[in-house]
Amino acid sequence: MAGFVRELERRAGPALRLEQRAAGGVGCVVWDAALVLAKFLETGACPLARRHVLELGAGTGAVGIMAATLGANVTVTDLEELQELLMVNIENNKHLVTGSVRAKVLKWGEDVTEFQPPPDYILMADCIYYEESLEPLLKTLRELTGPDTCVLCCYEQRTVGKNPEIERKYFELLQRDFELEKIPLERHDEEYRSEDIHIVSIHRKHRVGAQHPGCFGLLGRDLKLLSFHPCHGQGHLALAWFMAPAQQLLPGIPRAAVCLAQREHSRGGAPD
Repeated sequence: MAGFVRELERRAGPALRLEQRAAGGVGCVVWDAALVLAKFLETGACPLARRHVLELGAGTGAVGIMAATLGANVTVTDLEELQELLMVNIENNKHLVTGSVRAKVLKWGEDVTEFQPPPDYILMADCIYYEESLEPLLKTLRELTGPDTCVLCCYEQRTVGKNPEIERKYFELLQRDFELEKIPLERHDEEYRSEDIHIVSIHRKHRVGAQHPGCFGLLGRDLKLLSFHPCHGQGHLALAWFMAPAQQLLPGIPRAAVCLAQREHSRGGAPD
C-alpha cells in the first residue's frame, strides 16, 4: 500500500522515520498529540530505562518507539489491521532502539491476561474520539493498571461535532477509579507544544489516607491535581479546564505537525 514517511527529530542521534499510509483509518498517520507526547518523553520527566511500557492505540507506533529509543521495554498495541504498519516502523527504527519493542494485537475491552503483570507506564495519544470506544477503553485501563502504573494520556482538544461531549464523558468516567494530574505546558518539550494539546498523568486511586507520589515522584508537586466532586455539584467546574473552547486559547507556537512540514520543506523534502 502506498505510504509516506514522517521524520521525527530526536534530541540525540538520527530522527525516527515513521511510515504512514495514504489510505486507511485514523491509526495510519502520525497525529499531533503523538508528536507532543513522544517529544515530552525525551525531556526526561519520566524515567524510562528498563521500564515496562505499554502503548494503547499505537497506530504508527511513534510514541512507543520513541520510548524504546530511551531504554524502555515497550509493547505497542493496536488492532489487527495496524500490525503490519507497526512492524514496518519497528523494523525501520530498530537501529535506534536501546531497550526493546514489539507489536501485539489488543482490542479494548477484551482479555488482557497476556499483558500482565501491570506495566510501569501506559502511553496513549489521541485515543479519545469514538464514544462507543470509551467504556471498552476504560475497562482495559482498569484491568491493565496496578497501584504504581503511570498512564500518560495526550490528546488534542477538539470543538467540532460531538467531540466536546465525548471528552467530558471520558474524564467524568475516568475519575471514578483514577486520579488525574495535568502536566503544565511549560513541562512539555519547548518546541513541540500547543495550547490545545494536553498531557494528563493518571494513576489508580489509593485507599483513603494513602499517599501517592504521582507519576513523576518529586515532580508531582509541580503538577496540577484535578479533583472532581460531581456529587457536590462541582463536576462541571472541575472539568472546565478540559472543555475550555479552543478559540479562547492563544497558541504559543505553531502546531508540531506544521513545524515538521516547514522543516521538511526548507530541506527540500516533499511536504506530507
